Amino acid sequence: MLEYIQLEAYVDSGASLSIFSYREEFEIDLEKGNLVYVTVGDGGSIPVYIHSMEVEIGKERFNAEIGFSKRLGIGFNIIGRRDIFDIFDICFSDKKREIRFLMEEE
Repeated sequence: MLEYIQLEAYVDSGASLSIFSYREEFEIDLEKGNLVYVTVGDGGSIPVYIHSMEVEIGKERFNAEIGFSKRLGIGFNIIGRRDIFDIFDICFSDKKREIRFLMEEE
């Protein structure tokens, strides 16, 4: 069983889906995911395979749909709105140059 892999990603409130560059160390069968084509910044589209998996941000673990592509081609991963923004209140502070993932207190 695969342990967690720590990754960095940019939070993009304009992205509907989290997309990560595929790496073999992920130990997932890429093409068993749900294939969608996502429009990227230059207007082209790339194939993205969506997988449901357990994700950990901070101390919180939850299931989320994450897209993987061999053709992301931007040099960094993207955290988008689907599932992630449903779990957390995400606060962007330009003044402090930080992003905070907050859980709603019950």
